[in-house]
Amino acid sequence: MQNKISYYVRIFILDHEYIVANETKTIENRGLFSLDNARTSHSLFFVGKCGGEIRVELSVLIKQLANGDIHVSGKALLFEGTSENTGDLDGQSSFTKDIRANTTDRISFRVRNTDEGDDYTDIFMEFSNTKLNDQDCTANIKAKAMVLGSGFTGNALSNINSPLPVRNGVKVDFQNCDIYCSPSTGTHEVHGDIRAKYDAKRGPDSDLLLPVTDETATPDTIGRYNHFSGNGSIYWHPHTGPMEVRGGIRSSWARQGWERSVYGYPTSDEMKINDQPAQWYSDFQNGVIFWQDNAEVQPRMASINGSQVRKAFENFFREHAADPKLKIDSVNIVGVGPTRYDFWRSKNRIITFQITGEYAVDWIPDPDYTITLHLEFFADPLPNGRTVSKIYVRKISHSISTYNFAGLGTSELAQGLHAKLEEVFRAPIDLTAGQNIPENAGLLSFKVMADGGFSFYFRPDFAGGFAAAVVQAMLNNMAS
Repeated sequence: MQNKISYYVRIFILDHEYIVANETKTIENRGLFSLDNARTSHSLFFVGKCGGEIRVELSVLIKQLANGDIHVSGKALLFEGTSENTGDLDGQSSFTKDIRANTTDRISFRVRNTDEGDDYTDIFMEFSNTKLNDQDCTANIKAKAMVLGSGFTGNALSNINSPLPVRNGVKVDFQNCDIYCSPSTGTHEVHGDIRAKYDAKRGPDSDLLLPVTDETATPDTIGRYNHFSGNGSIYWHPHTGPMEVRGGIRSSWARQGWERSVYGYPTSDEMKINDQPAQWYSDFQNGVIFWQDNAEVQPRMASINGSQVRKAFENFFREHAADPKLKIDSVNIVGVGPTRYDFWRSKNRIITFQITGEYAVDWIPDPDYTITLHLEFFADPLPNGRTVSKIYVRKISHSISTYNFAGLGTSELAQGLHAKLEEVFRAPIDLTAGQNIPENAGLLSFKVMADGGFSFYFRPDFAGGFAAAVVQAMLNNMAS
């Protein structure tokens, strides 16, 4: 059921004066919104100020009722003091009213300053509530497009008076979104990257079926999602891209708090490994959810934390220093970036290392140096539980600063360090070279975690468990 609701709100304020003429102000607002099975309430908030002393706040909540009526309630507050930003509440009034389907009705009342003076505000509200026929998708799509506005939808690319048939419903294509409708799912828009992923998945012809929500903001206000009638969703975040999550994996993720859970946002679509037994998994920012037949199964893991990664790369840098005059005083992880956008599989976090030391020369003082190095760690090919992947490190960028109080040898040192870094990282370095990782390891995911640690996830079978043990030994050796 969809209700198309238009409103008009007028706030008249009188600031009573004893010596000079009274001051008045009128604030008017108009708007249009809709309520449906996915969005059953809508809030409005208005502020009016007058005379440098009075502020009026009007809060309105509109709720959809099962019979197509709407319930309107709220409160008006009158503040009066030495400025319009005062917290001195001197008058208030609450209101409530049901407005029947396909009618227009009004609410009006006065709020007086009950503390001092003859100040007051007159509130007038008018609501038109149009209940649309669930079976009339043409009317519902037109109403949804009108509420969204042409600035949002762009021009219609298909006939809005004759929606295109799709599986289980109809749709109208617009420049910036598509609006889908069916009597059972309601009328909902899909746009942006979520629209692109939905289309790439074959839209309503996929297992997702039809949308049951508009694109909606997640509680952190950064991410976005659409839910679909096929027990699936597409979640988007600027640090992940648009990713599909479905079925039992979605249910498990939802039980643990969706994107606010320990897993974070999805970083892949659902991936199928086998039919017998039926195996799927989804990758997330901070973990993997693996599903076999009708139950969640914990994948096998190997991991080291950020401190161990720091130690492993201290060993790496010392090994590649080569020149005995190049002294390394410290190697630290000074930053770990967010996961990174991709349309199909989000990219790993980038680790920023800082290396400090000095170069022993034949004059005094020895020049000091600081290297800031941004490194990307990735698996190639991308893990899918079936193919063999190698783990690589690649330099994204670096900066070098050198110093001694006399300025001696600093530029030469910087040039030498730059040349060495370019030599070492001229191509991605295979971190798994020479390691006896089984070919049937069943690697599901390789992650750089938020603390800079590494986590490997393997299938929860014997081969996966064996591979996890081999990789854990490799990681322990790297960090020793």
